[in-house]
Amino acid sequence: MLLVANIIDAVAQVAHMLIGAYVFVVLAACVVSWLRLDPWSQPVRILRSLTDPVFGRLRSRLPFLCQGGMDFTPVAVIVILELFDLILVRSLAQLAHTM
Repeated sequence: MLLVANIIDAVAQVAHMLIGAYVFVVLAACVVSWLRLDPWSQPVRILRSLTDPVFGRLRSRLPFLCQGGMDFTPVAVIVILELFDLILVRSLAQLAHTM
């Protein structure tokens, strides 16, 4: 039982770190979009390849996020990720600690 608890806790910790890393990727993509850097540079292309699929899906499902020249999709992605982290990942960690 202890092994299962440690595995669940490890999964929760890795998920928490991955969510935090992706939040930084989203923030970096926002900064790059504000600075108008060369879209063909390798770092910009990597950021776009990591964020555009998620942004595109969210924009197609929630078109009201892009109105009046403002795009709130990155904010929505960060809120969704933080909710996922607070609800599911922390619940996994608590489950592991109670085992």
